[in-house]
Amino acid sequence: MKKRIPIRLLSVLIVFLFSCGKKDVVNNTPNEPPTNTLQQLEPYNFVLGTHAISGSYQFTTENKLVEQAKKVREMGSNILKITLGKNSADIYGINEVTKSTTTLALFTNNLPYKTVCNMDFKYIFFWVHTLTNVDWKKTLTAAEEKVLYDEMFNFVSHLLTTYDNSGKTFLIGNWEGDWLLIPNYDRTVTPAPELLSNMSKWFQIRQKAIDDAKLASTAKNVSVYHYIEANLVLKGMNGEPCVAESVIPNVDIDLISYSSYEAIKDKTFAAKKSDLQAIFTYLESKLKPKAGLPFSRRVFIGEYGYQANASKPETFQKQYDETKEIMRISFELNLPFALHWQMYNNEYENGVSKQMSLINESGSKTRQYGLHNNFYKAMNTYLKDEKQKNNKYPTADEYRTKALQVLSSL
Repeated sequence: MKKRIPIRLLSVLIVFLFSCGKKDVVNNTPNEPPTNTLQQLEPYNFVLGTHAISGSYQFTTENKLVEQAKKVREMGSNILKITLGKNSADIYGINEVTKSTTTLALFTNNLPYKTVCNMDFKYIFFWVHTLTNVDWKKTLTAAEEKVLYDEMFNFVSHLLTTYDNSGKTFLIGNWEGDWLLIPNYDRTVTPAPELLSNMSKWFQIRQKAIDDAKLASTAKNVSVYHYIEANLVLKGMNGEPCVAESVIPNVDIDLISYSSYEAIKDKTFAAKKSDLQAIFTYLESKLKPKAGLPFSRRVFIGEYGYQANASKPETFQKQYDETKEIMRISFELNLPFALHWQMYNNEYENGVSKQMSLINESGSKTRQYGLHNNFYKAMNTYLKDEKQKNNKYPTADEYRTKALQVLSSL
């Protein structure tokens, strides 16, 4: 005769087995929370953002680009800037058996790019040059012009189709344009007239391809814009040949990005603000009129940041204060974006870090990370409350006023 298990004992056994199974599920939960478990961000332009360009270090087994994008999102930002340049696969640890020969191929053949663009970032900036074998620095043939045009047209068409009705805005531009004209970062060099002419042609082709792709598309609620980035604008203000003075006036560009280091180092707050205002006014004078652009101004800070020295602790306070000053100036000058360099540090000299990251090489979040994080949390709450109270978001002026109040309190 078989022995029966008492009902009470059977109940205990079932509970025990269930809780063991539940424990296994918990232990198998990834350490990185999926994006959709994070605080929902309001679909509004927070203005302040950062880059995810570096591949110098990482802390998970995920792809380097995906890891950094998640860190940007966890910080509370809905703005992301990444590279789609020829070396981007190497930077992000993507193993391309066969190297992509167009920007579209790079984007569609490699999951990390699609993964981060499918996250809930509202504004996504791309560094895009060309993955073809066409060299714009040389005189372009008609066939080469078509190669460059088709590469950009096809990529933008794909973005518009893929992200139709997503609410996303993509901004396509170049890395610091003046360094593309000058060897060895020697700012005293004057670019050759033919090189300036070739760059103008290259940007004209890109802008036309983007404009044509937008005209041909039926996609709604998704936007793509083109910007040119300059970094030696002071030369142009002195009448010297450079991107700002000699290239931008020749292109029907959407926006101008300014990599701002020449204007923000070793200056008081008042001097920085005055110089940046003069620079942006000058840059705006070089723009051709263009209707239908949704931005407060067509100029923005594409890069800013400050170094610190681990052997000099006082430099970290100065770094924090000056970072906060640029944030404040960006709102006071009504800029549409100001992008900090960057989430993970990529700059070392003789093994010494320049300490410009929001998360450093040891995995520690810097004070600048906390500054961004606290700003995003405060502004997201403000936007949510305003939407609930008034059934609409605040105006850009109202948002800017609140942002300055929040920054002054941090």
